[in-house]
Amino acid sequence: MRLSFPSRTNPSRTKRAAAAGFAGAAALAVIATGAPAAHAIVGGTEVSNDAYPFMVAVLDKGPGSVKDRQFCGGSLVAPDTVMTAAHCLVDDNRKPVKPKSIQTAVGRTVLSNSKQGQIRNVAKDGILVHPRYLQGKDAYDVAFIQLSKPVRGISAVKLPTQGTDSLLRPGQKATVAGWGNTDTELTHQPDRLRQVRVPILSHAECKTSYGEYDTKLNFCAGVEGKDSCQGDSGGPVFRKVPGREAPILIGVVSYGEGCGDQGAPGVYASTSSAKLWKTLDDTAQAKRVKRVLKRG
Repeated sequence: MRLSFPSRTNPSRTKRAAAAGFAGAAALAVIATGAPAAHAIVGGTEVSNDAYPFMVAVLDKGPGSVKDRQFCGGSLVAPDTVMTAAHCLVDDNRKPVKPKSIQTAVGRTVLSNSKQGQIRNVAKDGILVHPRYLQGKDAYDVAFIQLSKPVRGISAVKLPTQGTDSLLRPGQKATVAGWGNTDTELTHQPDRLRQVRVPILSHAECKTSYGEYDTKLNFCAGVEGKDSCQGDSGGPVFRKVPGREAPILIGVVSYGEGCGDQGAPGVYASTSSAKLWKTLDDTAQAKRVKRVLKRG
């Protein structure tokens, strides 16, 4: 990301600010306020229990409650694999964080409800950040977490067909979900998962808002007063298609200027981008993830 493009990690996670890999203003925000410029659901509604079982809370591993340790979102894309944002899983030097420092809560709607979902640790060598992101190419803002053991009885979200924009036509509505900030003026991280419906915008509109927006890898969505925000980074944006019961994951929460501001929609890494998946061939570990997800 660039200095005008803050990530959407949880602002209470000060050590995640530089981990987001942002220079300039984002780093200055940490110094000045003790919190990274990250994101949450603004203008949304609460989600009923078990509505989105594929939803994942990405956690710092250690003492404290799940609610206090949550800093990013994610999506279960296979029984043992979570898809999230790359900037959630890198350190100050843009290197992948250690697997033993991360934990996940899969299928939980209310973070404080220990009876919901399943907690999973990360497998050895189970952090995979897109290799192009590690090279400094911010548009490749996706990463994968391989779990220490598969979850049981929780269905993974569906992925779209590669190389098609049929689910990204301007004007179509998509749903973003997360536990991020709900107030643009104050920091308020909800305990219960929230969602908001946002319109998909044209590449031209997105490019007007963000000069370094990549039409091959990203799409943007949102309208004034409805957006993802701090704490939603890595979480899903998905669509429900007529005739198909299961939602389809069309993107990963990446960055944005402010939350729900006029002329500043949220930007998402596109899961239908052929370029995003093809470039995973850069490393053997990434190729293995592609095979697991049957992405060619």
